[in-house]
Order: sequence, then structure tokens, then C-alpha cells
Amino acid sequence: MSDHTDLIIDRAHAFMLIGPIGAGKTTLFNALFGRPGEARKTQAVEYEADLGVDTPGEFFDHPRLHHALICTAADVGTLVYVQGADDFDCRMPPGLMEVYGHKRLIAVITKIDLPTADADRVEALLRVRGIAGPVFRVSVAQPSTLEPLRAALATGRRAAGRTRTHEAHP
Repeated sequence: MSDHTDLIIDRAHAFMLIGPIGAGKTTLFNALFGRPGEARKTQAVEYEADLGVDTPGEFFDHPRLHHALICTAADVGTLVYVQGADDFDCRMPPGLMEVYGHKRLIAVITKIDLPTADADRVEALLRVRGIAGPVFRVSVAQPSTLEPLRAALATGRRAAGRTRTHEAHP
């Protein structure tokens, strides 16, 4: 590494999906990147084209794994909290999302097409837990609902590109 003192690894343009087990993170991740097929249970952190990161729900649901979530989040510019529209218990630990307060935080409510979905109720839960930024309501069964989210993620990539520095820092 000493030969590459001018090398800067910058992933401020990337986003990371986080949220509880079963929220639909991997299904959403696959839809955003055009991956075909059924989503399988995420067993490890998955990266896509240096643009996105999908995390296992266990990182979020089990406090002993929060350190893994926090370390993985260090490299991205946008945190995307994912909650199912049929899950009325927001288990986000107070303060967890503030660890990286300088990062852009958005929320996505998935599974809005389910008969048991109540996106208004879930959004209210997210707001109480401190999500002040945009909240996107999506269903992978309705691809048009993904477009506003894609646009927001692309805006984050463009903004990161404008603020990125390519100079080496001693």
C-alpha cells in the first residue's frame, strides 16, 4: 500500500440497505439492480458494482452485530432504512442511525401491495423514530414505484461526484 499514497477509495456515491429480517431488503436490492429470480436469505454483506450494499437483517436485529452494521456503513454516502408495510413494530434502536449523522438517510417502505400493508402507519412509526428525510413506498410487483427511489439514489451519486476530491491528503 505504501506505493499508493495517492490512492483514495471513495464510495460516497454508494448506498447501503439496512433493516430488520424480512423487510424485503434483498428483494429490493435485486429489483434495483435488475437481478432476476427469487431473493434468497442474505447470509453476508453483498455489493453491487460499487454502487450498493445489501446487509443481512441479523446485523440490524441482533445488537451484538451492530458493530458490523456500523463498520459497513462507514464506506457509503447514503443509508437506506427498509421496513415492510406489514411490519408495525419499528425495532430501530434509538441513536443507531445517528452514528453517521453526516450521511444522507432515506427510508423505504416495501411490500405496499400486500393485503395487510398499512404504509401510512409504518411511515408514522419511522417518523417517531427520527426518520426526517424522504420516505419511498415501493412494491417490486409494481416496478413504477421503484423509479422515484432510483432517481433519489442517482441524485446522491451525482452529488457525491461533485464533492469528491481526488487529491492525496498527507
